[in-house]
Amino acid sequence: MKKKLLLNWVYYRPVGHVVEALKLAKGYALANKDVDVYLSLNAASPTELADGCSWIKKTYPVSLAEIWKKGNKAKSVQKLPKVWDYIITDDRVNRFQKGWDEDDLIKAHKVLALVLKAKIAKGSTEQAGLPKGILPCVNNPKITLPISGVAKSFAKRYKHSGSAICVMLGGSTGEKQSPAMEIWQKICEALFKAIPNLKIYFTGVNKSVKGRTATDGYKLEEIQALADKLPNAEVAYNIGLLNQLALIQKCDIFLSPHTGFAFLPPLVGTPWLELANCPWPAYIFNYIPFYSVLPECGWYPAINETKKGCGKLLAENKKAICMTDKLLENKIPEIVKGAKLLLNKEFTYAKAVKLHLDKIKKYYDINKFFFLGGIEGLTQKER
Repeated sequence: MKKKLLLNWVYYRPVGHVVEALKLAKGYALANKDVDVYLSLNAASPTELADGCSWIKKTYPVSLAEIWKKGNKAKSVQKLPKVWDYIITDDRVNRFQKGWDEDDLIKAHKVLALVLKAKIAKGSTEQAGLPKGILPCVNNPKITLPISGVAKSFAKRYKHSGSAICVMLGGSTGEKQSPAMEIWQKICEALFKAIPNLKIYFTGVNKSVKGRTATDGYKLEEIQALADKLPNAEVAYNIGLLNQLALIQKCDIFLSPHTGFAFLPPLVGTPWLELANCPWPAYIFNYIPFYSVLPECGWYPAINETKKGCGKLLAENKKAICMTDKLLENKIPEIVKGAKLLLNKEFTYAKAVKLHLDKIKKYYDINKFFFLGGIEGLTQKER
């Protein structure tokens, strides 16, 4: 009989943290053939992404709001089995700080630490580097999210015979870390001019559903007005997550500023063209070609810096330097260059990694960067 591992990844709700869990879950499944991997996630994150992952036996959504009100009597905690053979928890929960991290997340992990028991061992994994601790783990495995027939049928309504780019204008962090609409117009106009027979789709969610993150900072009427100004653009908002993924899979490129949602396109085989910005670097690429247009704000990546530069501005709820109009407009030629590279089938993942690391080493402090699995995990062969 197989042993049971609970990967306890109840963390912040943005999509990127779910992708971390899916990757690590596969790493443990590959390295431990005699173990079934189960997963716990923040209920306000898109937990259904795990449903199509054959290497995950079952997923348990854990509601922070319920735990805040009812502690270990919360329904989602009651539904979570309490005894496992192994329990591995995201290492970052050991570094939570009051006033910096949400109180409900801190309380949730205190409750989970008390109620969850391991018959063999409890441990943690270091999210930003090589997994370590109680069980071996294949480092940074490639994963592929299956697209259902229903979602594929839905995406058939988006018809285009040439190159297609799916654009997410911003993430859950909103306008302080995203380009202004006027700059987006200039970026799109440059792409239309450079790429023949191009189609652009704008996608996102303008209202939070069940407490999940939304694409903040842009109104639907503004997005439609932008699409109307462009030669061949279409708005595909609020179509449902799985339908979104089916549309993105049909596109040649996913273009966005840094957002956790952008970790999903490489899981369905679509390259990410990132408008990098403070505070975080991109750190999951899934062995799919990518191009990061790196900023020249002087602070990238700001990480936890709050006393100066972009970090200070963001802490004061002001726009990051790297997302200001002038700096972004100067980057438009490089954005076009990145798009052309990603449309070239000879631009492989290996070439993308080399180019990315060369730019970082030349212009930035590489010690400020991290990747899921570390540098080794970034450059190793896919599994």
